Amino acid sequence: MAARDDSVIRGSLITCLILLVLSLALNFILWRWGDTQATQEQSKSDQLANAQNEIRSLEENAILYKAMLGIGQLSEDQYEALATSSSGDADLDQISTQFYRDMQVFGSDVGMQDRNYARLPEYFTNTIRLRNQSYSQARDEAAQIRTQAETDIDAARTAQQKAETERENLAKELADEQSQFATYRNDMLQKMEQAKDSKTKSERRLQELQRQAGSERNQLTQKAQLLENTIETQKLELNRLRSDRFENVQGEIRYVLRGGNIVSINLGSADALRPGITFGVIDRDETSRLQDANVKASIQVTKIRGPHLAEARVVAQPAIGNPIIEGDGVYSPFWAPGRTVRIALAGDIDIDGDDRPDNEALEGMIQAAGAEVAARVLPSGEIEGNLDAGVRFMVVGETPDLGGQNEEQAASEIAAIGVAKQKATELGVTVIPAWKLQEFLRTLDDSLTTPLGSAVRGEDFPPEAVPGPSRRRPVDLPKEFLEQRDNMQRNNEIVRP
Repeated sequence: MAARDDSVIRGSLITCLILLVLSLALNFILWRWGDTQATQEQSKSDQLANAQNEIRSLEENAILYKAMLGIGQLSEDQYEALATSSSGDADLDQISTQFYRDMQVFGSDVGMQDRNYARLPEYFTNTIRLRNQSYSQARDEAAQIRTQAETDIDAARTAQQKAETERENLAKELADEQSQFATYRNDMLQKMEQAKDSKTKSERRLQELQRQAGSERNQLTQKAQLLENTIETQKLELNRLRSDRFENVQGEIRYVLRGGNIVSINLGSADALRPGITFGVIDRDETSRLQDANVKASIQVTKIRGPHLAEARVVAQPAIGNPIIEGDGVYSPFWAPGRTVRIALAGDIDIDGDDRPDNEALEGMIQAAGAEVAARVLPSGEIEGNLDAGVRFMVVGETPDLGGQNEEQAASEIAAIGVAKQKATELGVTVIPAWKLQEFLRTLDDSLTTPLGSAVRGEDFPPEAVPGPSRRRPVDLPKEFLEQRDNMQRNNEIVRP
């Protein structure tokens, strides 16, 4: 019974497989037939589209040809497009281009509706008719001109005869005029001789006046030179008087406390002093010659004690043999009572030796020191800002070298800086080199002390009498105070606190 069931199942499976194979074969045949039919239909569709495009193109060409023959009308754009027609048909392109050239015969007054081959015969006929009329008119005008010319010739001959008669009359008058001219000429020669004599006398008088004017001019020149020398002398004196207010000590040491580490000075709130200002200490014996004085120590203001009293700490100790004593002067080039110190910069200034200008960095250092840059002298000679007598220093960089390719530019910069220095001198502004300002700024954060002195001459600062009894530093100190210690003031640079 089981064997029979297997045979039935096996037969069923075989029958299913046969039906599946037949179904696949039938589907394949139907797919191939459908694909073939679709391809054929697509081909017919493409042929139909091509035929329609060709018919459309022929219709457009027919419309174009009709417009060329006068049936219909071309637009301006269609007419201009014919000049560069590129339809792909060489014959059609040639016909279009030829039509565009033929239509150029019409003038600009002919509209697009009349630009076609049908209008050409009528246009040519009208043109020929107009030219014939013009020729006929020109022929009639020529005949009239010929008749007028014959009339003018007869009139000219009559005028010639009249002119010959007048010429004879004028010849007689000319002879009379020549006789009168000879008489007038003799009179004129006599007057010319008289004028020549008068001219000679006038020239002699002019030479005499020129000699007198030259003598007076020499006298005025000598007087002007004398006045210029007087002005220069007064300028120097004025500069000396103006410079005194900048190159004097600004205060003095009142007391020395705590073994020389704390001092008090006679500057305070009434002098617009503020904590943090740093001064250099100058020996009292040298305060009358500030341009040659040395900084013996550096002090920094710590407390304001009164209108004219302040306390300061010593940030750089003096040498043992030259201690700080009462009466020593204090000075800072970047501090002035109640106002901001103003500085001018002239030209390109190099402070680090790399042959490139460091003006911006230098301005930052000056502003950090509590001063301000009031004026800048550019290499072109132009002055930015306000250069006046209130400027304390004019800082000048190194002189440019005249050799090399930029010799003309260097010469121009030197001339510009020279003019600026001259103006600064006239205003009483102290001119210092860049290295000296760098020494001023080297070790300070707020206000700076310098190795005193400037670019001015020593005779600009005569000694001044110091009021009160003179206090001199002691000379009989014990041996232990004569030995050098650390944290001493060793040069004119101010030590950072």
